[in-house]
Amino acid sequence: MTFKSSFLYALKIIFSHGTKKTVGTKSIKGAVFCIALSLIPLVLVISVSDAMINGMTERLVNLSSSHMQLQFVYENPDSFDKALMDISLEKVRGVEGVTNAYEMISTTGLVSSNKGRTGATIRACDPEIFKTVPSYNKMFNAIEGDIKDFYESNGQTVLIGKGIAEKLQLKPGDTIRLITTQKVNDKIIPKMTSMKVGAVISCGYQELDSLWVFLPIEKGIQILKPDTSLSSIMIETDRSLSDQKGFYQLQQKIEEEVGYFVSVYRWDELNHSQFENFSSTRMLLVFIMLLIVLVACINISSCIVMICLDRRKEIAILKSVGTSNSTITMSFIFVGLMIGLAGILIGIPCGIIISLNVNNIIWFIEQIVNLVARIGYFIANGNLNSFYSIRLMDDTYYLESIPVHIPFIQILLYILATLVLSLCASFIPAYRAGKEKVCETFRKAGS
Repeated sequence: MTFKSSFLYALKIIFSHGTKKTVGTKSIKGAVFCIALSLIPLVLVISVSDAMINGMTERLVNLSSSHMQLQFVYENPDSFDKALMDISLEKVRGVEGVTNAYEMISTTGLVSSNKGRTGATIRACDPEIFKTVPSYNKMFNAIEGDIKDFYESNGQTVLIGKGIAEKLQLKPGDTIRLITTQKVNDKIIPKMTSMKVGAVISCGYQELDSLWVFLPIEKGIQILKPDTSLSSIMIETDRSLSDQKGFYQLQQKIEEEVGYFVSVYRWDELNHSQFENFSSTRMLLVFIMLLIVLVACINISSCIVMICLDRRKEIAILKSVGTSNSTITMSFIFVGLMIGLAGILIGIPCGIIISLNVNNIIWFIEQIVNLVARIGYFIANGNLNSFYSIRLMDDTYYLESIPVHIPFIQILLYILATLVLSLCASFIPAYRAGKEKVCETFRKAGS
């Protein structure tokens, strides 16, 4: 009976239809609004950050490091042992759990054109991997030119990333110079190789697009040396990236199968620093958003205090006819939970809707900001000759567009956390309301 009475009294407080709007009634709306407003950025942050981190992780793992790398250690630093690489490749492909494997020689160097020079990751590979490796086929897109020219040109062209092409103002058919290093008589000297640009490619992750230079592996063997580059076999598996035990077992199996002058590294070993950075950034953002929700829930405490002050006479009358302290306390705890629930019912759907349309919203805001900026610039200078458009999101180190993934399980956890915070925030003022002294209340009312 106590539970039902408390719940009904809480409903009466929340849905009071009296004509007189008291401070307590207004504070309920304010508390609901604050909680809803705090939940919207929380949902937006977890939806966007998870999707962006997953998108960047997918590209780093599948295109840069692969699921595993078998790295060679050559005793002779003068030339690559291509026969050894081919034999090892066949052995790796025969290991159960390996879905794909391909050879890769990589080094860092400079790429130059008539417009300047920039650093690059030079990767020599079999051109056919852009057709046969699903991740390359799916994630790489030709911005200019055609990737087919790369594997149909008999080793005469290279693929360059979108960032390099923009920085050096390169297009398909242009000539670039690859500047690498080599040792001659224990001295490191530069080596320059001229190549034609076959196509400009992009994987959608700007940090990687600013580094890519792909050339055929036969050409790479000619211009690169083992002592200044890394030769490896890139390995893809059917194991889940979260299956650490399965990855470790497969790593051991590959090392046992090949067994000479090699080391096998997992994706989490090769990209440890990047993934730690991603995780810490996401946790920091979520922590900040939870602090905002906590501050919003504290409004519930002040809201219940105001309601108690408005309803002191009502509480005193209820207690004078036999209502227990626990019933009054539970009623105001229910009020706090209802306020939190109302904020959740408004804030979570709004957050999901904004998250799903975040790219359109940012584009719209950019148009408004640029319109105002153009008007101001024109008034100040009389022309728009040197005006540059304002970008609200700098895509230099992120994905070209903001991906969105709604993590419903995480959202459910944050809903429960918000309800718990609402309960905690309402407990102390609700307890004090239950301890209200009837005689003192009537004495003050009479005076």
